[in-house]
Amino acid sequence: MALHYFGTDGIRGRAFEPPLTIEDAHRWGGAWAHAAKLNGVQTLVIGWDGRVSCEAILRTFLAGFGSAAKTVLLGVVPTPAVAWITSRLPNAWGLVISASHNPPKDNGIKGFASDGTKLAEDTEQAIEAAFDATPAYMVGALVSQQMGGDLALQQGPMEEYLAHLGGLALPDNFPVVVDCAHGATAPWAIRPFSGAVQWVGTPADGERINVGVGSAHLDTLRKQVLASKAAAGVAFDGDGDRCLILDGRGELVDGDQMLWLLAQETQKRDGKLPGVIGTVMSNGGLERGLKELGVPFVRTPVGDKYMVRELASTGWNLAAEASGHLIQRHIGPTGDGMATALAVLRIIIERPAKHRWDWRFAQWPLRLLNIKTKGRKDLEQCPTLQKVIREANKEHGDSIRLVIRWSGTEPLLRLMAEAKEQWRVDKVIDDLADAAKADLLT
Repeated sequence: MALHYFGTDGIRGRAFEPPLTIEDAHRWGGAWAHAAKLNGVQTLVIGWDGRVSCEAILRTFLAGFGSAAKTVLLGVVPTPAVAWITSRLPNAWGLVISASHNPPKDNGIKGFASDGTKLAEDTEQAIEAAFDATPAYMVGALVSQQMGGDLALQQGPMEEYLAHLGGLALPDNFPVVVDCAHGATAPWAIRPFSGAVQWVGTPADGERINVGVGSAHLDTLRKQVLASKAAAGVAFDGDGDRCLILDGRGELVDGDQMLWLLAQETQKRDGKLPGVIGTVMSNGGLERGLKELGVPFVRTPVGDKYMVRELASTGWNLAAEASGHLIQRHIGPTGDGMATALAVLRIIIERPAKHRWDWRFAQWPLRLLNIKTKGRKDLEQCPTLQKVIREANKEHGDSIRLVIRWSGTEPLLRLMAEAKEQWRVDKVIDDLADAAKADLLT
């Protein structure tokens, strides 16, 4: 059965518009309560990313959730903290109100199972069914009543999470600029990162979250790194589950490159790395480098939940998306921006200054294009696009790799072409874009 509201990262949309109206939030609370009772959940751990809409959605959700389980309100905290804390409690689920790297007017609701991983599809289907079965009614008076008084936040679990991460005192000869995107890492990153640190995207600000800052907008960080002659820059997204790094020249070190660094380091330390996980979007240069290193590599669909499941299946420890979701299973059950930055910087600081960045693999040329549409359509029902795909595969064979997929959270068709030669990439991606527009926009 197809999911109607849940995407690859929970329920996502414009705040106070379907499926995230105030009435919807109340219904989602009731739906979560229904599913929690069916699954024997005794505790619901809740965090949010500080958007202006979070409190109204949270309070109305809680009104709908009622007394189905004990609630632990963490406040504005990174998503991976909620996942880790949830995994440490018996019979617990986690809940995060966030739209990750999206603009301030967006929001979302995502859930975590008792092991700190994303909810399984059958659980999401049960929540959706309960939501659809719950009639909407006006809850304006209820919201006004719920908005009164302070929320009873619990800080103890966050102290345990921060102690688990450990810290890094940056030396004077390795100054770093850290961009918290005015989001969920802003109140907390000062704890693990000390010493020669400059800050961008602080404090947490629900009206400025992800606006020109953070991992989706690297120009602000890049300018600060170059202006201050910093050794590196670190960018988190709004909810703190992803991390991207810039070197001292402002060049991007993405999730693929960070996975490559950790793979090399693990191989050197332990003698043998059983394997690592990427996605269909992982760069071909990474796959080639891992093959030369003798490390097995498995691709999954896009989405950290798929990587997590493959890690559980294989028993491996490392997985990453180029976008900055990097999972170290021995540290936590999901992508964790602060944990990623700590792991990478700890390695780089120990390298000789002139060799700090020369470990990177040569990336294959790749182009990504997003085409915004009014709605989704089965790609098999797009004849022009399918014809171009067939012709590209016939002409280029194994010399090119194509990924055409719908975004899991937005009405965007994502096109990717990757090859060893740039000319192949440019030709095919332009042909794909023209074909997709012909099928979807005319």
